[in-house]
Amino acid sequence: MPNSKDMNTDLINDLNDVCDFEDTVTWSKETIEEKLPERIVFPEELNTYLRDRIRDLTAENGCLRRALEETEEKLRITKESITKSQLPITLGKSSEVAATKIIELSKKCREQTAEIEVFKTKCKTLEGTLASKMAELENLKHELARSKETPESRNSTEDVQSVSKEDEDKIKILTEKMQQVQTKLYESKNAYASLKQEFNKAQKLLCSEVGENVTVSGLSSQLGGWRGRAEQIRLLQQKVSELQLKLSEYDGTVKGSSAEVALETYKRKLEASKARIKVLENELNTTKANIAVLNEKRYHDDHLIEALNSRLKSAENKYQEREMDIKNKEEKLERESIVLKNDLQAAQIQIDRLTRKLEEREIEIDKLRDGIIPEDSKQRVHLEDRTVSNYRTSPPNTIRNFNEPNEYVTMAIAAEAERERLLELVTVLNRRLDKERNDANNLIESLQNEQSKVAKLESKLRKLENEKAGISKVDSGYRVRNLKSISGSRTSEESANAEQIHFKLELLEEECLALKARLNTVQQDKASDLEIYKRMLDQARKTFQEACKNRSLATASRSTVTV
Repeated sequence: MPNSKDMNTDLINDLNDVCDFEDTVTWSKETIEEKLPERIVFPEELNTYLRDRIRDLTAENGCLRRALEETEEKLRITKESITKSQLPITLGKSSEVAATKIIELSKKCREQTAEIEVFKTKCKTLEGTLASKMAELENLKHELARSKETPESRNSTEDVQSVSKEDEDKIKILTEKMQQVQTKLYESKNAYASLKQEFNKAQKLLCSEVGENVTVSGLSSQLGGWRGRAEQIRLLQQKVSELQLKLSEYDGTVKGSSAEVALETYKRKLEASKARIKVLENELNTTKANIAVLNEKRYHDDHLIEALNSRLKSAENKYQEREMDIKNKEEKLERESIVLKNDLQAAQIQIDRLTRKLEEREIEIDKLRDGIIPEDSKQRVHLEDRTVSNYRTSPPNTIRNFNEPNEYVTMAIAAEAERERLLELVTVLNRRLDKERNDANNLIESLQNEQSKVAKLESKLRKLENEKAGISKVDSGYRVRNLKSISGSRTSEESANAEQIHFKLELLEEECLALKARLNTVQQDKASDLEIYKRMLDQARKTFQEACKNRSLATASRSTVTV
């Protein structure tokens, strides 16, 4: 166990040493630097500082990620090695050979990785020396350029050139060495890859021979020998035959015991069935008694149904009588409407006569005015039309009175439905009444306002006529004044009478219009009420018919129960 763990850890370390971090991860400016604008709000110095900081942080983040991945891989490998070491292992000579091959390969791998590390360190030192030499060369070049400007430093330039030639020779030697080291490094890498392939092949062979989840350390640590697969198969076959014999003996004993158990269970079932038969006989007797009781109940129910049918017929007769009453009421309402129409026509004829008389009188007044007053002083007052709406009387609520007691569900449902519909009708009618009252109050208020306006206008007209009469008196002589005053007083009286008649005529016309409007509203309300009553009656009929059908179906479906 400990040897296997050491081997695994050595292999992991070798692999980590070979896979260099700087070679695998390539850092580019695109990944490190975030493309920020040159001047957002901050100055250039702050921007450069922030960019450097971001670059450093991204580099650290990449390093940490890589380290995390490496640790995860190590953990996974250690877990696999632990699971492999814990499993039982059967070993042979072939597995031992494979283990020795793997150990040799791992040793070679370790040696080559060590060589690679040496070459890497040499490479790094050579690169450092090269960089320093290059820096020295650049410095010397700068110094040479400066010395060329001054004539005193010509002698020193020759020395510098000689030194630079020596340095160049050294650099060439170093570059050659570096190339040799690089070639060796590549050769060692190739050797490592080939060794790795051989190692994988050996591992596959070991798995095919011994089985999966087996490590080299486990194979090397086991003390026991190998007996071969054929011997193991023979031993297993012997064990199987022994187990089969034992199983057959056990089956014989089990069959005997199962037969005894089955006998006991059958006996118990027989006793239980006998008890069940007794219980069923008792239940049969009770059901027979129940059937007799049900037959008696059916006989009583039939009598009840007959009584209910007779009552239903009486209720239908009452319903028909009520329909006849409703029809008579409708006819009465139609007659009343005809009478109202006739009255309206008579009132209209009277209004026409009055208008004719008024027109004749107006003509006479105009003639008189043409004879007495000049044409410029003619003025007429036109009054505005007014309409007065009357209160709408609500129809009387119809109440259903059943002399007989409501004992049955169907009649109760019908009565309840009628009551609810009547309540709805009452609420609708009350709403209409309230609306009509409000409208009437508004119209009365508007009428009063109009009447006050008319009175004010009439007073203003009289004042104007009096003023005109006074002016005409001043202009003419005394006699002429007397004549004109007499004629003016006559004309003013006649005009006042004409205005009163005109006002009365307008009032009559307004009353006529109000009566017409009221008649129309009454007719509409009665028509709507009639429709509602018809609907209610149709619904009541349907409920009664459905109840009768249900009763007839129930009587037909009830059959005698036979035992």
